[in-house]
Amino acid sequence: MSEERDYEKEALADGWNPNFEGDGKKDAKTFVEDGEKISGMLKNKIGHLEERIDSLTQTNAEFKEYTDKQRQKDVDENKRLVAELESVKAQAITDGDGAAAVKADRDIQSLKVEDQQQVNPEIDRLAREWGAANEWYGTDQELTEYAEFIYPRVIADGYTGKAYYDEMTRRVKSQHPEKFENPNRNKAGSVESGGGKGGESKDQTWANLPKADKVIADRFIKDMPGFTKEQYLAEYEWEQES
Repeated sequence: MSEERDYEKEALADGWNPNFEGDGKKDAKTFVEDGEKISGMLKNKIGHLEERIDSLTQTNAEFKEYTDKQRQKDVDENKRLVAELESVKAQAITDGDGAAAVKADRDIQSLKVEDQQQVNPEIDRLAREWGAANEWYGTDQELTEYAEFIYPRVIADGYTGKAYYDEMTRRVKSQHPEKFENPNRNKAGSVESGGGKGGESKDQTWANLPKADKVIADRFIKDMPGFTKEQYLAEYEWEQES
């Protein structure tokens, strides 16, 4: 003969209140049996959830494998293109074609950025955060064009990761401080000084070339025999006066 269950003891252990007099009042046995039914349903639901989780885990693993393969294809293709551009650059240097050498170098740096993004997803996150913090990018044509013009130079100067984006911001603001200053402060400053940038030379000369661009030019002159300051100045995109 099996031992009789002590429903009252089990019910009390599960939180049953024998003195409860409101709607839904249950005796100890009903309280325990209802609890077992609910427990069984929960176990069944948990079982289905675990199966769903296993399925999703498998799907995610397969998708990651697929995207990893696609990413590797892109990386390999970038490496191939970089190798071709290196050959083009070398031939341009041999031929004394400074413009072609400069263009090839810029294309190489651009592909290296894409390669970094493929290999390291962290770069994508930093790029999104930088774009959110610098709303002028993509909305202010002048600033956007300047940022896209200098980014290969920033990479060539050895900046990577967060330091790269910080340096991009610094250079853009340094080149166009008027875009980031308080308009009222600028107005007050112009009144105090008599207005404008009086006496500032706008000649397209080496002396008026931005410091960051001089660094890049010096690197080209050093790495490309026959490439001169005059060639760089002739190909340089000077900021147009408004």
